[in-house]
Amino acid sequence: MQRKQVFKFFLCLLLLPVYLVAFLLPRDRNLWIFGSWDGQVFNDNSKYLFLYIAENHSEIRAIWLSHRDEIIKDLTNKGYEAYQPLSIKGFLYSLRASCVVISNCLGDVNGFAIGKAKKIQLWHGTPLKKIGYDSGLGSISGYRVNNRLRAMIVELVEKVSPFTVRRYDLLAAASEEAKRTLGSGFRDNKDRLRVTGYPRNDALFDTVWLASNRCDYIERSKNEINFKYVITYLPTHRQLGKKQIDLFAGYGFDSNEAQRMLEGLNAILIIKAHYFDRGDDMTARKSSSQRIYAPSSDEVTDIYPILKETDILITDYSSIYFDYLLLNRPIIFTPFDIEEYSKEEGFYYDYDEVTPGPKAKDWPEVLKLIEEVIQNDRWERKREAVCGRFNGFRDNMSSQRVFEAIRKTLREERRVRSK
Repeated sequence: MQRKQVFKFFLCLLLLPVYLVAFLLPRDRNLWIFGSWDGQVFNDNSKYLFLYIAENHSEIRAIWLSHRDEIIKDLTNKGYEAYQPLSIKGFLYSLRASCVVISNCLGDVNGFAIGKAKKIQLWHGTPLKKIGYDSGLGSISGYRVNNRLRAMIVELVEKVSPFTVRRYDLLAAASEEAKRTLGSGFRDNKDRLRVTGYPRNDALFDTVWLASNRCDYIERSKNEINFKYVITYLPTHRQLGKKQIDLFAGYGFDSNEAQRMLEGLNAILIIKAHYFDRGDDMTARKSSSQRIYAPSSDEVTDIYPILKETDILITDYSSIYFDYLLLNRPIIFTPFDIEEYSKEEGFYYDYDEVTPGPKAKDWPEVLKLIEEVIQNDRWERKREAVCGRFNGFRDNMSSQRVFEAIRKTLREERRVRSK
């Protein structure tokens, strides 16, 4: 059991009276709380629903919770409302909110104070690899259970911890296919899943209320160098028994060769590590190449504005490619370590069947494929077919659909109470 979980366990015991009182207080149906990724970032599906409501529904008081002062300051300066989850206001507004909206777990917000508020789980992507109960984890909270004693401890923590509540009142899915896999991974929430599309995918289209959410990173890059194509590499997070995986030097990445290729195509390569790997010292960061960029998570907190500007996506097992299919642009897949990864994580699907693009075994092959897909993109029809299977909507209305689904959930609760 990890130290972080031990700390949360004792913190839960200490704040148990607050947790219980939270179930007794009346809730304001027009006060909604939002958070993402343990309160550390302003991104993902909850971010875009927050922005949609703030810009389009003044009747709802939308409040963002974050543990990071710089996020709170930035949102406040932009005219939004944001507080620390464990601050006095963070507690008070959480005690009064009618619903909380998250993208990962209840640690995204103030789990101690939400009480009987409706819990809206927007998750963070259509599953390719197995999640929750399907993944060999003890539960959706994400801790591997490899012996009976540990299983008992995790179960005890989950019963008293507001960070690992498994029952949600509404879960969003991008398609009927995604609804099936999410329902399997979340188990107890199958009947509460709604096919709405993901709010973050509204950022991939020309969406009026997101006009200010432009890609500053790309604009700054244009001031440094002229380029025609944006190529983005987004590897997924790896656990693999906590073993360090070198996805660059270990698979023949040569920054000089990459630089020559990028110059010839008039392109740049953006390498962005997964959020959980934000401290990873990638080989590419040491490169002096003018056309290879490896922004940190502080430099680029949200990849979706970059994804919209991306001409070629390179990824391995990240579910972000399901979203990128909405743009029907080339994807190069890099399953360098698929045998080891599939044994450790497991997939819901046959990998080759649902990945519409060429596969590379190492970086020299990736560079070759980049040149090939620019000259001749042969995968359009296959991408369309896979997109239709995994994306139920191809528009910029997902935030609106999620909003309407939440309002319906709240109305249904009021009808039940009035009987």
